[in-house]
Amino acid sequence: MITITGPSYLDVLMRVPHLAAEGEKVRGQVVRESPGGGAMNTAAWLAREGANVRLVTTRGADSEGDMLAAACEGVGLHVGWVPCQRTARALVLVPTGGERTIYTGHLHPPRDQEILDVIGTDDTGITWSAWRHTELRVAAAAHGSVRATDARALEEDAAAGHRWDLYIGSASENPAGASEADLDATGARWCILTDGARGGRVWERGTGWRTYEVTPLPADELADTCGAGDSFAAGVLMALDEGADILQACARGAKVARHCLRQVGSFPGGAGVTPAGAGAR
Repeated sequence: MITITGPSYLDVLMRVPHLAAEGEKVRGQVVRESPGGGAMNTAAWLAREGANVRLVTTRGADSEGDMLAAACEGVGLHVGWVPCQRTARALVLVPTGGERTIYTGHLHPPRDQEILDVIGTDDTGITWSAWRHTELRVAAAAHGSVRATDARALEEDAAAGHRWDLYIGSASENPAGASEADLDATGARWCILTDGARGGRVWERGTGWRTYEVTPLPADELADTCGAGDSFAAGVLMALDEGADILQACARGAKVARHCLRQVGSFPGGAGVTPAGAGAR
C-alpha cells in the first residue's frame, strides 16, 4: 500500500503576457480548470499506473469538491476525504517565456487531528506527505514503512531532527542542492533532485551521489510541463514499493513523467480541461 497525504486544489491555469506589477491589470486567458495539488496529482498517477494507493486529502461540500471527487473516481483512486469549509483553489500564472507562478489559498482548513484521524495508526506502507505545516507533515507520515517528502523541507527537517527515508525535489527548487550533512541528520536513505530533460542526481546512503539520464521528449510531443514532478514521484514510489533499487525507481519515474508531458494538465487524462479559447478576459 502507498499512502499519499496532502492538500488538494482546483487549479485555474492562466496564460499571461507577463506578471503584473503592483496595481497593474493584465489581460490573460484561462487555459483550464482541473484537479491539482502535488498530493492529488501524485496519487492519481499512481492509480493510473495500477498501484495500490490511497489518498488522504481535503475537500469542501461545493461544486469544486464535486469536481475533485469525480476526477478521482475517474482514475479509480481511493480517497479518504477530510471535510473543510471550502475546496481550496490555486491560481497558476504562466507568463510568455517565463516560469509559472502559483498562488494557493485554503479557507478555514480542517484541524490537524481531523486529518490524522482519517490517516489512522495502522502501517501505511510507503507514505508521501505533502502538508505545508511541518508538524502535520511529520505526524502524517509517522506510520509509514518508508517515509517520503519534498526535498525543499530537508534543511528544516535536519535542524529539527525529523526522520525521513526519501526526499524528492527538483534542482531548480533546490538551488543549493542537498548537503550530505543534512541527509545524515535526517537518517535519509535516498535523495533525488531532478533536472528536466537532463535527468538528475540521486543520493543513496553508503554510495553517495550519482547522475541518471533520461531520454528527452521530442519538442513536437511536449504539451505541458505542469505536473511532471508529481508524476515522476509517482513512478519512483511505485517502483520502490515493488522492490526496485533507486536508479530503477528514477527510470520508472521518468517513464511516468513522459506520459504527463504529452498531455495538457497535471492530472492523468487532462481531467477538467477547459475547452480551448474558453475563459478569455
